[in-house]
Amino acid sequence: MSFLEFIEQCWNDHADHAQDVADRLAAALPMVAAPEDIAAFARIVTHVYGEHLGEWARGIALLDPLRNVDGYTAEAGVVVTRSLATLRYAGGDPRALRQLGNEDRAAVLATAAAAFTGRKDLGRALEAYGQAVQLASGLPKGSSAFRTLAIGGNNLAEALEAVGERDQAQTEGMIAAARGALTFWRLAGTWIEEERALYRLTRSLLAAKMAEEAVETGVQCVKVCLANEAPAFERFFAYAVLASALRQAERHIDYADMREEAMAWFDRVAEGERQWCESDLADLAY
Repeated sequence: MSFLEFIEQCWNDHADHAQDVADRLAAALPMVAAPEDIAAFARIVTHVYGEHLGEWARGIALLDPLRNVDGYTAEAGVVVTRSLATLRYAGGDPRALRQLGNEDRAAVLATAAAAFTGRKDLGRALEAYGQAVQLASGLPKGSSAFRTLAIGGNNLAEALEAVGERDQAQTEGMIAAARGALTFWRLAGTWIEEERALYRLTRSLLAAKMAEEAVETGVQCVKVCLANEAPAFERFFAYAVLASALRQAERHIDYADMREEAMAWFDRVAEGERQWCESDLADLAY
């Protein structure tokens, strides 16, 4: 097994066995050699020790030695610098961002927001993500921070949708995060990320009881699928979320039509993908 294959296995296992993966990563530090190894190692250490375990200091201690690895390059150094700053900032060090430029700061704050989201610290997640979006306004085309901002916004919006009784600030933050995800996926992703971001924004608008706005973004989601001949899996979600928006808007005839369309696409979804459709199917059950 190559080192990158080892990292891929760790990603596959980490959600259900975070502590075990953390121990494996700690033992694997002497194996890190090539620049691509360094970057891959830094990313998963930051995610597992940060978002999953909240062991910020242990993560920092594992990443610091990477600067002395023979394969350390400027490109790998960007990942390591951002990873260390993320763990330090999330761990409560106010000095963590001081020496960073705006692009690195935006990426660090967005990564930290995702970590806070995963740890249910939504107040800090909203604060960090808001700061990241402000910094992103001046970033150059093709910035590597855009993808991080897209992921952070998506994760935060989805987490806030699940909050039973949001206050006004949380609801506004949820919509802002979903809009941020859409904005940055349009800059960093393909049509499929844009379509999924439109789905997420529609869900967030529904959670905020903003039915007419949800219908508008749901229509956009369907249009992206049609324009790109999307597979059945994507089309099911697009039609399902539009149907939900139409129902909330009390457009009952249109809802019935879109529900029928969604169910027709579900019938074409591959058997192995159907498990991911359960929540949306349940939403269409009444």
